[in-house]
Amino acid sequence: MEFALVAPLLLLLFAGILSFGVYLGAAHTLREIAAEAARASLAGLTDAERAALAQAVVQRSLASGSMFRAGSVGVQVGTSAADAAVYTVTLSYDTSVLGLKGLGRLVPLPPDLLTSTVSVRRGGL
Repeated sequence: MEFALVAPLLLLLFAGILSFGVYLGAAHTLREIAAEAARASLAGLTDAERAALAQAVVQRSLASGSMFRAGSVGVQVGTSAADAAVYTVTLSYDTSVLGLKGLGRLVPLPPDLLTSTVSVRRGGL
């Protein structure tokens, strides 16, 4: 009798842990890819070369990882609008393809669009 009362709450708790874990894993992976791409872009001499290096790192990371499919992550690279010496890599991912929408009726879910922006300064301090 007591298990019948507690089981739905436990299932909700497990569903929340599962959905949050998947979302947090996607956010962390996206941040790591963006940071790696931003660091790699420092090796370029021109903006076009920096963008190509960042794109190549993102595509290589997506091909070797299991969280995202190649082409599912939007990539924006370029100089910061506020400071021309700062180079910014922004990745965006639609989390609706993670399969968490079914849990949305049970637990609150984070936003569908996950973005990660990493900025690096060119030329030292």
